[in-house]
Amino acid sequence: MYRTRNLTIALTTALALSACSETPVGPGITSVSALESGPAFAKPVSGTGLVLDNLTGVNLPLIGHVGDVTINQAVITQLGVVQDLAGNIIGVDATGVLQLTGGVLGTDVLTQNFTTDAVILSSGKGQCDVLTINLAPITLDALGGAVSVDLPQASVTPRASGAVGPLLCNLGSLLNAPIGQVTSAVRGIVNAINQIII
Repeated sequence: MYRTRNLTIALTTALALSACSETPVGPGITSVSALESGPAFAKPVSGTGLVLDNLTGVNLPLIGHVGDVTINQAVITQLGVVQDLAGNIIGVDATGVLQLTGGVLGTDVLTQNFTTDAVILSSGKGQCDVLTINLAPITLDALGGAVSVDLPQASVTPRASGAVGPLLCNLGSLLNAPIGQVTSAVRGIVNAINQIII
């Protein structure tokens, strides 16, 4: 019994002395590169854009050309702030990729990069119930000339859009203000959305 007690006192004393020493005993990280390589510091995975699912399978006539196309996929890959000559924020534009299949023009699959104006409307800030994105007509440099396709208004389910949903709700709410009263907060929200979707 005395032997166990003496062993416990000796062990406690050794631990106390090592804790008070200038070179503490225990696991430690010796370099910054060790910090950066750990799983907690892994780089975020890039997004795949904002997919407008409810546009797929929509059959549309081409403006200025005989025939029609079916939308296979519509993806917004980046949003940008649009300003007037005075520097006022007047809206946003969208850059993305549109994939279409020709109707009577053939069965060619067309993939078209685009940049066009976007109107984003939301029913409120933060967690809104209704969110719509309306893209302006997109010009296609294909099918033997420049033709345009006017996409229908797309609805987005904000509550099912992860981190992007609340940001889009706030963006739509801010953009509904009269011209000249749209705040610079729009730029911050657009940047935050782009960090997630690209």
